[in-house]
This record gives sequence, C-alpha cells and structure tokens, in this order.
Amino acid sequence: MAIGVLVSVADYLRTSYRPDCDYVDGEVLERNFGEFEHSSAQREILLFLAAKFPELRKRLQPERRVQVGPNRFRISDVCILAEHAPRQKIVDTPPELCIEILSPEDSLTRTMERVKDYFSMGVPMCWIVDPVSREGWVAIPGRLEEATDGILRARSIEMPLAEVLE
Repeated sequence: MAIGVLVSVADYLRTSYRPDCDYVDGEVLERNFGEFEHSSAQREILLFLAAKFPELRKRLQPERRVQVGPNRFRISDVCILAEHAPRQKIVDTPPELCIEILSPEDSLTRTMERVKDYFSMGVPMCWIVDPVSREGWVAIPGRLEEATDGILRARSIEMPLAEVLE
C-alpha cells in the first residue's frame, strides 16, 4: 500500500523508512512483515544457509534495497548476492537468489509482481516461503513450482523447509 504522495527516486534514496519500503514508479510502498512467523522464518533461513553453506555467509543479505529498474526498488527478505558482485549501498547487480517470505496479508498477485521485478533485472530464481503453512515454491521466469518434497533448491543449495521452519 502507498504511504504518501509521489516522491522522486532521489528523495526515496535519501530517506530512511522504518521499516524500509519498496519504491515503485514514484510510490513508496509498505511491505507486509514484522509478525512472529515472518521474522522467525527470516532468521532461521539466514542461520541455516550461513551454517550449511559457509561460503555464502558474506553474500547473504537480509532486507537489502535491490534496484530492479530505474524507478523501482524492492527490499528482499533475503538475497544471495552474486559471487563477484561489487560492494554497493544499493544492489544493482542481479543477486543469484531472492527469497520472499509471505505474511498473511500478502496476495499472490503482489508477490508475483515482486518476483517479476527481480526477474526483470536478471535474477535467475526466487524462492517463496510461507512460514505458516510451511510450504515453499521455486520461481524461475515463466514458471512457479511448489516444492512438493519440502526442499527448496537452487544450483548446489538445498533447504529443507521442515527443518528450517520447525
């Protein structure tokens, strides 16, 4: 949901929002998160990935501003930066993976809009995690598949939802 009048990219970038907000074509958009399930899932995903895949530790980024287009910035719940991505205040090099954690208020339409924004900048894959139902989906451009075996996969990364979200 929009929280104000249209603002410029420059104004968005120099403003600190608490919590941080997406920016889409001049509108500052609140994100649905903050409740126990969302926060706990985010923490556990970060801890699992850092422990199981130590080579990712420095590339794991929670709640980073990702510039998906000239007038669009998304705040990913978790992203894994590309191996040789430059250190930047705002990510504009496509991450290897973006992870979106659902809140009860999130709609499929709104979630897929976010995912498509990541794809438009070159992100090859997104995971969508529902911490309440303990389900997950893998999205690649043109396809959304449920992790029916309970394991989210991306290249050499595997994350068993039941273990992470228990």
